Amino acid sequence: MTEYVPVRGYQELQNFLKAYENKQGPIYLYFYGEKDSKGKSWCPDCVDAEETIMTAFRNHARRAIVLVIDVGNRDAWMDCSDKNGFRKPPLSLSSIPSLLHWKGVERLEGDQLLKSSLLELFFEETSLKSGPPSSARNINK
Repeated sequence: MTEYVPVRGYQELQNFLKAYENKQGPIYLYFYGEKDSKGKSWCPDCVDAEETIMTAFRNHARRAIVLVIDVGNRDAWMDCSDKNGFRKPPLSLSSIPSLLHWKGVERLEGDQLLKSSLLELFFEETSLKSGPPSSARNINK
């Protein structure tokens, strides 16, 4: 079963990543712009991609932890200084929405998250790396 964990801001993200450090299974980081009281993000790209991303999570992210990360309001996100931890390594985000496989190299950003085929490939790649040893995988799915 997939566990969705809401996270607000960079410091809270750091706390959760420490808490989940030894968890088994994939951990996905989904970054989006802060939502208003009606549940709509200030980021139009985040609004456009949300349904596609959430469908992909339901269909492909089984037995995973999904940290759903609010990067803040527009001013906070646009701050490119060292104060914005999201833009520094190891995350090095350049756009939102973004989806990362924690401790992996897989990453989708911006309009890539509008493409179901890319999301399917993303989850396929990450599940292979997070799954059983290669000798135990069923390659004839």
